[in-house]
Amino acid sequence: MHDNTAEMHASSMELEFVKGHIAATMTLIHALIDQGTLDRARLDEFFAGFIGQLPHNRDTLGLRLVLDQWRQGLRDGMEEKDLRENLFEVIKGGRHPG
Repeated sequence: MHDNTAEMHASSMELEFVKGHIAATMTLIHALIDQGTLDRARLDEFFAGFIGQLPHNRDTLGLRLVLDQWRQGLRDGMEEKDLRENLFEVIKGGRHPG
């Protein structure tokens, strides 16, 4: 638990920084898929291995959830546009009524 507002603000900034890096990395990956440079099945295998090596604790839960949901879209043959939209929904914390 955070002891003060400054720690909470720093933690929030770190989370936003990580979210931004995930979004940027996945955008690059989507571009490479779109160009035919990356194979979906091999990419899924890579991320499955990566997720398997992550510690199974609270600290990695968010990352594992984002990657698992994104991998499901890869396996389902989801179009790149839909994968991107889905990724940003997950990063933002899910769909928000609007």
